[in-house]
Amino acid sequence: MPFLALDGTTRDLQLLEEEFVRCIRRRDPERLVETFYAPDAELQAPGAPAVTGRQAILAWLHREFDNGLMELRRETNHFEAEHSLACASGRFSLTRETQPGILCTTGGSFTSVFRRQPDGHWRVIIDCLTPDR
Repeated sequence: MPFLALDGTTRDLQLLEEEFVRCIRRRDPERLVETFYAPDAELQAPGAPAVTGRQAILAWLHREFDNGLMELRRETNHFEAEHSLACASGRFSLTRETQPGILCTTGGSFTSVFRRQPDGHWRVIIDCLTPDR
């Protein structure tokens, strides 16, 4: 397999996406919100009104876990960055336990817009999940 050299921004965004998946697997929405979302971020999720701000996103994640969220995977296939803004897009799959022992997986595409924060870290300002039809 050939080695692919990534620029610093793409590497940072890819590491952030990997941390997102780890936080879901560990069922750690507090860390996910703190490391992934900007304070004024907006999350647009399928079947739910948009939520704005870390506290609202955290409350949404807690409800999702309470409602059977088992896994939310993101496979990023495109990064683009210029100056203090960047975007990532790809596919997601969401698995939830709908009844004891019954798992349901749905999927779709996502687009995330990142902004470099004053501390130099990238954080999502808009996260949009669009389900497959």
